[in-house]
Parts: sequence; structure tokens; C-alpha cells
Amino acid sequence: MSKIEKMSILGVRSFGVEDKDKQIISFFSPLTILVGPNGAGKTTIIECLKYISTGDFPPGTKGNSFVHDPKVANETDVRAQIRLQFRDVNGELVAVQRSMVCTQKGKKTEFKTLESVITRTK
Repeated sequence: MSKIEKMSILGVRSFGVEDKDKQIISFFSPLTILVGPNGAGKTTIIECLKYISTGDFPPGTKGNSFVHDPKVANETDVRAQIRLQFRDVNGELVAVQRSMVCTQKGKKTEFKTLESVITRTK
């Protein structure tokens, strides 16, 4: 059986854009429970799991509100990254990384996926 080990989130929604803001979530067997007050990021963690595994954004966002808002960060563009590390059915380590950028152009924001990388470690 496959097993998710950890995921890191940077620049997604309320998760900060600086390296020091990177959040690493460790998953435990047989169950990981996400607990916290409203606005703590529980739903964002689930949406990051969905995006990293399928490439699908949360409903109605088209990516624009998924990445940290450039206006809030006082920047013209904000880069975001999600990394997932898991063990496949053979117990081999697999890492998946998706990098994105959200650019402020006038009053509109433009979202773009920069790269999607899968690496297998033996």
C-alpha cells in the first residue's frame, strides 16, 4: 500500500511566501487528523493534496486565489510550491513537486504552473 510521508507548502493561500514560512506536514500511520481553529489552513492542506496529486484547483479558483495574493505580499508576482513525498506500493520513495506563479497585471491576476516534477529514489 502507498503511504504519504510528508508535504511542504510555500506561498499557497495563507501559507507565507518566504523560505522561512515553509510549512512541512508529516503524515502518520494509520491516520493523520488535521485539527485547528477556523482559518488555520486545514482545508488548504487538503486542497494542496488534491492539487499535487491531480493538478485540479479548488472549485471556482482557476488558480488565482489558490496562490498567495501578490497584493497582500506587496509584490508583482508570487511564487508558490507544493512538494509531496510518499512511498509507492513497492516501498520506494517518490517525490512530486509543483511550482506556480501568480502575477499581478493591473487589476487582474494571472496564474501559471511553472513545473511539475516527479522523482523516484531507489
